[in-house]
Amino acid sequence: MANLEHEKPRRIGVFDLGSNTILLLVVDSDGAVVRDVARITRLGQGVFERGELAPEAIARSERAIAEFAAQARADGVERLVAVGTEALRRARGGAEFLAGLVRAGLVDGARLLTGDDEAELTLEATRLGVGESREAIAVVDVGGGSTEVAWRTTRTAPTRGLSLPLGSVRLTESHLPRHPIPAADLDALRAHVERVAEPLARALPDGLPAGAAVVAVAGTATTLAALELALDPYDPVRVEGLALDRAVLARWIERLAALGVEARKRLPGLEPGRADVIVAGLVCLELALLRLGATHFRVSERGVRHGVALRLLAGQLTV
Repeated sequence: MANLEHEKPRRIGVFDLGSNTILLLVVDSDGAVVRDVARITRLGQGVFERGELAPEAIARSERAIAEFAAQARADGVERLVAVGTEALRRARGGAEFLAGLVRAGLVDGARLLTGDDEAELTLEATRLGVGESREAIAVVDVGGGSTEVAWRTTRTAPTRGLSLPLGSVRLTESHLPRHPIPAADLDALRAHVERVAEPLARALPDGLPAGAAVVAVAGTATTLAALELALDPYDPVRVEGLALDRAVLARWIERLAALGVEARKRLPGLEPGRADVIVAGLVCLELALLRLGATHFRVSERGVRHGVALRLLAGQLTV
C-alpha cells in the first residue's frame, strides 16, 4: 500500500462503504474514538447480478453519507475520507461513485480498496485489540459482498490474506430466495461456500497453529454476539471481545433458517436490516472457521475503518 508522510491532522473521519452497511469512524490524533456509527443502506443491492449500482441504493447511501458527514464536520474533523469495498469493486460505476463524493464535498478523499488491502487493514486494527498478545492470529471479516481472511503464524511472520467472493448480501440474492430457508437450500449454500473457499483450504492445509487467536469482525459477527446476549439495545462494550464457539454459531444458523424474515426481526439483538441476510453471513463465518481449524473465536467491533484510521494518523496511507 502506498506511503505518504504528511502533517498529522488532529481529528479524522473514515467512511467504510460496504455492500450492506455504511460505517463512519471519527478519531482523535491519539486514536481515541469520538464517534463510531453505522447504517444499513444495502449499497450492493443487485450489484453481483447486474454489475452496476441500483439507483435506489445510491440514493439511500448518499443520504446516509451526507448525514454522517455533517456529524463528522460538527465533531471538528479536519480530514474526512471514504474507502470502498467489494460492491464498489464489482460495480461498473464504483470508482465514479467515490469520485462523486469528493466532487460533492462530502469527503476530502476516497479510495477503492483491494481485497488484500481490506484483509491487511483489518488484521492490523484487530491485533491491537483482542488478539494483541498472541503469537499467531487470524481475522475473519464477513461483509455483504466478500469475506476477507487474514492471518500471521508468528508475531514476526508476514501477514497473509485472501479475499473470497462470499458475502451475506451476495449469497442471499443468489442462493436464498425462500424464508424460512428449506434444508435443501441451506445445504446447497454450504456446498457452494465450501467450493468457493477452497483457496483458503489450500493456503492453510493444516489450519492455524495451536493457540492462535481467531477474531471475527464486522456486522455478521457482532450480530451473532448480540443475538447470543439478547442485546436490546445493542451494547458494543459487551460485544467487544466476546468469546464464542462454532457450536453456538451452528445453533443460530439452524434457528434463524427456520424463521421467516419478519420473525427474525423480532429477535432481540438482530437489526431488522440484517434479517434477510444474516443466515448467509453466518454460513460464511462457519466455513472460514472450519478452514482455519478454529473451534473458538472472539468477536470484535474493530475493522477496516480502524485500520485506515491508524494508517492515516501514522502518515502511511494515501486517500
